[in-house]
Amino acid sequence: METEDYKNLADVATNTPSLGVELPLESVGMENIQALVKVGELHLPASVNVAVSLVSNKRGIHMSRLFRKVSELSSEPISWPWLTQVLDEMLDSQKGLSSKGEVSVSFAWPVQRSALLSDSKGWRNYPVTYTLQKNETGYTAKLKLEVLYSSTCPCSAALSRQALSADFERAFQSESAPKSDYISKQDALKWFEEQSGEVAWPHAQRSQAKVELLLNPSNEGRGAIEWIDLVEKSLGTPVQTAVKREDEQEFARLNAQNQMFCEDAARKLGVNLMNQPIEGFNLEVRHFESLHPHDVVARLTHKKST
Repeated sequence: METEDYKNLADVATNTPSLGVELPLESVGMENIQALVKVGELHLPASVNVAVSLVSNKRGIHMSRLFRKVSELSSEPISWPWLTQVLDEMLDSQKGLSSKGEVSVSFAWPVQRSALLSDSKGWRNYPVTYTLQKNETGYTAKLKLEVLYSSTCPCSAALSRQALSADFERAFQSESAPKSDYISKQDALKWFEEQSGEVAWPHAQRSQAKVELLLNPSNEGRGAIEWIDLVEKSLGTPVQTAVKREDEQEFARLNAQNQMFCEDAARKLGVNLMNQPIEGFNLEVRHFESLHPHDVVARLTHKKST
């Protein structure tokens, strides 16, 4: 069989566009490419988006060249310097076609978490997205994080306390209650143990914080997990993994100390992020209501002045 001369195969992508549609394109590329990313010694499944600009006098870009660079992503641990190198090489592969580009890598970062009090441990997978863009003015780095936490409603907590107080007063004003203004500690404790759980209780719900940080890619600074730790510490009640009874009780105590509407959560997190050495941020907190069938959402955007 005659050997094919593959180097002489037609490449119609380099032709000029059809007459009358010679327009430059801001972005051309691929999304949801299945790939691997290296985190420490682990290789994790990732979803990658890549795109470059296209000049007006060329019909298309070299998609396969971009795909090959995505396939090489896992050869080095993910970092801003490594993504900068990958993006530069992607643009070099499109010489004469592109001047701007973007690469975005999304994956779940596994972290082993300890329980609040006991020796229990479990795994949490945190969704993380690294996005690097390059244009005529330089590079822009964005780190997206998602954190789950618990939020106890301050309104339901106040109403529950009010109902509890009223029921307590009724219980000790009944005919069977002591005929004295003095209530013994033993009587009060007995009432709390036997009755209080049937009166009213504040509601809580699993909640979600999405944070997009605007970073300087030339300054590595905090790693993704350190940023996740900061978000969890700001909110005070991150969801747990393996727990024993003492951990669950401690979690209940933390929820009581950190009651918050979605507005409270957004402000608490926003204040902490404003004090960090970053270019800015976008955040969204979403409480998946247990009282209503809808979600409640708060958003905050901040960019440091230059």
